[in-house]
Amino acid sequence: MTTNSMPAHPDGRRPWVPVALLFTVLAPAAAWLGQVVSYGPGARGPYALFYVVPLALVAATWIPPRTDAQRRRRLALGSAGCLMALFFPKQFGRQCDPVRMHR
Repeated sequence: MTTNSMPAHPDGRRPWVPVALLFTVLAPAAAWLGQVVSYGPGARGPYALFYVVPLALVAATWIPPRTDAQRRRRLALGSAGCLMALFFPKQFGRQCDPVRMHR
């Protein structure tokens, strides 16, 4: 008699949702931390639109990977999105600071 024991996941990999959820929580936290430690006035008004790119990179992590290469790409996209959200206020805050612009 043959028994087929099915693993928890058909491909034998760990679930991806916790990883995507982690990046989804880390990206806004990194954006907030970047705002707190930045020198500039913050991302108000049209400058807040620059956060679309980092958050879009993090949103791409919700696409379930089917291969190991896709898994690595999703991890890279999520990491890049979180880092961009963290360093955006420092980079653009200095360029958009009205006090420094008029010197």
